Amino acid sequence: MKEPLQTPFFRIREKDLLYDISLLRDSLAENWGNALMGYSVKTNSLPWLLKYLREQGFYAEVVSAAEYDLARRLGYPANRIIYNGPIKDKTIFQAALLAGSYINLDSGYELEWMEYLSTLHPDVRFGVGLRVNCDLAKLCPGEVLASEEGGRFGYCYENGVLEAAIRRLRALPNVTVTGLHLHSSTQSRTVQVFGALARMAVQIAREYDLSLSYVDMGGGYFGGRDDMPDYRDYFREICRELSAHFSPRKTALIAEPGVSLISRATTFETTVLDVKDIRGRKFVVTDGSRTNLNPLVTRHVYPHHMEYISDAAVRKREASQWVCGATCMEYDRLFEIRDDAALIPGDKIIYDTAGGYTMCLNPLFINYFPAVYVEHQDGSLFTARSPWTNKEFLQLCYTE
Repeated sequence: MKEPLQTPFFRIREKDLLYDISLLRDSLAENWGNALMGYSVKTNSLPWLLKYLREQGFYAEVVSAAEYDLARRLGYPANRIIYNGPIKDKTIFQAALLAGSYINLDSGYELEWMEYLSTLHPDVRFGVGLRVNCDLAKLCPGEVLASEEGGRFGYCYENGVLEAAIRRLRALPNVTVTGLHLHSSTQSRTVQVFGALARMAVQIAREYDLSLSYVDMGGGYFGGRDDMPDYRDYFREICRELSAHFSPRKTALIAEPGVSLISRATTFETTVLDVKDIRGRKFVVTDGSRTNLNPLVTRHVYPHHMEYISDAAVRKREASQWVCGATCMEYDRLFEIRDDAALIPGDKIIYDTAGGYTMCLNPLFINYFPAVYVEHQDGSLFTARSPWTNKEFLQLCYTE
């Protein structure tokens, strides 16, 4: 197909996606060897992407019944699915466990389910993981955490809840704790955080005499930025810490990247439609929106670059230009450009590293889902998702 002209749209560049896939695969192979790559489905559940990553050897990391079903529909066998999350579906939980999926318990009721399944299937040997909640603020002073109150997921180590969960599972004759899930989010995403989490896995395994078949380090890595750590830095440190107690011969390392895997490859492309001069302020109106890039309204920085339809060097320079979106909401302002060439209709504003969460969090607000195109290594383009119209919006909707 020809290069699409109708913006806005997302573009996924296969060449850049393969670069980060190779970086992850090689980092795991060089530092541990016995490793599984799981992709965080919630980060971007585009069906083309999930199928592509399946073909690259990834497992699907899911956190809901809908995601589990989606992964199965797209060809992931049950034993190549990692089921995480605090709200699991009981029917899927049982089916996934019996079918060989990796399951990391997170909530109190899942312990009750395991007691029920142990009795219901006395001849089946069950192995499950536990998500660990530990005090990152204490382990890593100075880190910028995801929340001042600390993480809310998993079983708390410090107050004995984790120990109680281990004891409760050990009381079941056919259930074994075979894994620990150490995913924990920070804003700073430093290598030191992941090193501390790996040390915590070692500490817990020693303290409770756990023989683990896997340690799941989750996600939350930097990716797609040359000025930040990458997989080589993270897994060098993680594996150095894990090797104090674990061996690749017995214990697999699981990584579950999301944003770090796809950010470099994905852009969101928009066009300037109008420029308004209102009482000395310049407002640049584009056909994209903050709803496409940051519907939660938490960001103020948007990595981007411009493609001008004419020579920007000879244009008048503007002291301030506010780039705005296509909705009729005043908050739909993305960023300010200071002391730069005046933008004019037809110019392109292309947002970089736009693949993580942006597509999944796009609301059906005023405008519907934009198109997604895949740029293959040979330069050809594939339509991975056509832009939604009212045909798609009206499906399964009813009027009396």
